[in-house]
Amino acid sequence: MDEEVVKKADVLVEAYPYIRQYRDKIFVIKFGGSIFRLTQIKENILKDIAFLEAVGVKTLLVCGGGPFINEEMENRGKQPKFVEGMRITDEETLAIVKEILFGIRDNLVKYLRDYLEVKDADALLPEEKAIIAREIHYQQGEKIINLGFVGQIASVNSQYIEQRLEKHRVLVVAPVMSSEGNILYNINGDSVASGLAGAVKAEKLIFLTDVLGVMRNPENPETLISVLKHSEVEGLIASKVIKAGMIPKVSSGISAIKQGVKKVHIVSGNIQHSIILEVFTEHGVGTEIIN
Repeated sequence: MDEEVVKKADVLVEAYPYIRQYRDKIFVIKFGGSIFRLTQIKENILKDIAFLEAVGVKTLLVCGGGPFINEEMENRGKQPKFVEGMRITDEETLAIVKEILFGIRDNLVKYLRDYLEVKDADALLPEEKAIIAREIHYQQGEKIINLGFVGQIASVNSQYIEQRLEKHRVLVVAPVMSSEGNILYNINGDSVASGLAGAVKAEKLIFLTDVLGVMRNPENPETLISVLKHSEVEGLIASKVIKAGMIPKVSSGISAIKQGVKKVHIVSGNIQHSIILEVFTEHGVGTEIIN
């Protein structure tokens, strides 16, 4: 008997209890625009999501597109401006954000349907009002900074989303949401993923990044923290082990856990089939945040 064939059978046997455990559960997966840079990586991620659908997992996929938005702004002679990671969004910038993010969302749905045969994949649109946004009023000391059309989640209609997931087992969400007054707001994708996961009490919230996970030394993959306790986070932020773009992901993960999400994972989209390895094998490949 071919040894490779036996190994493949062993992998399926290892995955079996996880497949049973997660059937009909909801996963929320967020992946950023930097991962779209390489077509092969994007395709591997979408194949993993197609696999989740095939074994009965319902998936909310939140897509980002920051690098593409920056490029398009610069092409149009606009300089991207940020305040503590939030993009200052005037009307012209909002139009660019909508064009890029809605385009990414629709392309993902098309790819899932046409190439991976996930026929039920669909987009969750702002006009459905499943997620209601409100404007962020940002204050820095005594000064109020006008961020423009930058928002945060005001409420989530979890019942409506769960009904949609019964029919469309993969829903793709762009983090541009409508207010009660039909004003569109640009919202941080990590906080959208966290808010959605908390509202539907997701089994897992998975952040796909361009790094392995939380590492004590970013230059040394062997310092990866495989399991991170919620109680350890503040100390790691204070000691600058968790810093820069990892802070909003970890903070959003903690927020989701407080809302009832079972586990949060931060994994590299650069590892082939990282979602499947993290979810359906004993050891995983990234950082798991637990309560």
